[in-house]
Amino acid sequence: MPMYKFKRKRAGALVQRLTEPPRMMQIVAGPRQTGKTVLVHQTCLDLEVDFGINSDFNAADAPKSSNSIT
Repeated sequence: MPMYKFKRKRAGALVQRLTEPPRMMQIVAGPRQTGKTVLVHQTCLDLEVDFGINSDFNAADAPKSSNSIT
């Protein structure tokens, strides 16, 4: 994951939500071109570096699985 020159304002809040019990999946939604992907990538990096938590990013518009339902 790339290093970022600036931190998205909500990255800390998202990391906190993901690390406090009960740990639950979080959904990041909003208008196009507002920094959602950067926010999630920064959060994944923070989780790995600061907490040793491995994370995975899956975009809803481009799923990784080749077993898609048609």
